[in-house]
Amino acid sequence: MSVVDLFNQIAENDFGFFQQVRTVTDVMTKSPHCLTLDDTFETALKLLKKGRFHHAPVLNPDDQAVVGIVSDRDLLRHHPRRLGKAAEGDDDHRRLKDGVAKFMTRKPVWCSSECSPVKAMTLMLDSHVDSVLVSADGKTLDGIVTPRNLIKTLLLYHHVCTRDFDLRRLRLVDLDLRNGIPLDEVFARGAQTVRDVMTKDVATIQSDDVLSTAINRMKEQKIRHLPVVNKEQDVVGILSDREILKCLPPPELRSGEPEQHFREVLFDTNDKATLHLPVHSVMCEQAPSVNPDVLLTDALAILNGTTVSGLSVVDADTRHLCGILTTSDILRVFRVVMQIGSLSEPSVVLEEAEPAVTAESADKADV
Repeated sequence: MSVVDLFNQIAENDFGFFQQVRTVTDVMTKSPHCLTLDDTFETALKLLKKGRFHHAPVLNPDDQAVVGIVSDRDLLRHHPRRLGKAAEGDDDHRRLKDGVAKFMTRKPVWCSSECSPVKAMTLMLDSHVDSVLVSADGKTLDGIVTPRNLIKTLLLYHHVCTRDFDLRRLRLVDLDLRNGIPLDEVFARGAQTVRDVMTKDVATIQSDDVLSTAINRMKEQKIRHLPVVNKEQDVVGILSDREILKCLPPPELRSGEPEQHFREVLFDTNDKATLHLPVHSVMCEQAPSVNPDVLLTDALAILNGTTVSGLSVVDADTRHLCGILTTSDILRVFRVVMQIGSLSEPSVVLEEAEPAVTAESADKADV
């Protein structure tokens, strides 16, 4: 197909954007920035900050095989707390020279290059991770797929393939695929605003609660964001696992065994002073929030343009919490659209994601 034909299809709303996304190779980041076992904490910190990304696969310098992955959460947990402060000591500087093997996640989640986007998203959601490495043989790295890749894909759809649909809410009867409703229209009519996509039943935390309460709540519900409310139930901030990790003292050597429970190592600490910190002293007060009637595309742009992965959804008048929008909610919406597309093709059988051998412990996908 020529470029002219392609753009004519787009102009005539006959492109079928979502049908073009067939495997993870269509959305993944190819040739991602990597670390090696020879690199240090300081090198990893500079790499992730410079590139403004959240994950770096770790390669064996001898054969270039992947031996682990480092996420920004690994770095936050390992970061020397006194560095740059009056109490700074030699131990803080030595920690900067620690090799990546000391804090990396050793058994990341993999999928093949032929894996469908549905299966990749299911792996992330079921394994509570927000990165999946892509490889044909489980050793040589082809790429990496994260929720950010899917957010960028949805934004690209809106920028390039915007259609003049009658944006009435999609009814269940409309999903009768024999009616030939285009997949792009399913998405456009079924996910117009934040209200259509957000998680409504949200766990919260009081601003006067202590950090140990927040940690236990995140562990129990396997989530990584807690909107913070005051006694009047007004939203005053948001607490993510990243804020918590910034406070916790660095742990000892990470185990090579996979975690059996959510955050059992990443949150593990006996530092009573830290655990008794009030939530309001740790939370992010200036975190962006959105109104439930904001267009989903505008919310996606916020998630894509900042380092946050969760937005409190707040009523503009009352300041009361309506829900939360996280990258996991976006994953679910994208997955539903792709599953509907698979059902419209009789020869295609929906893939069931195989249970991951282990989860990348540092990267939890929200509820």
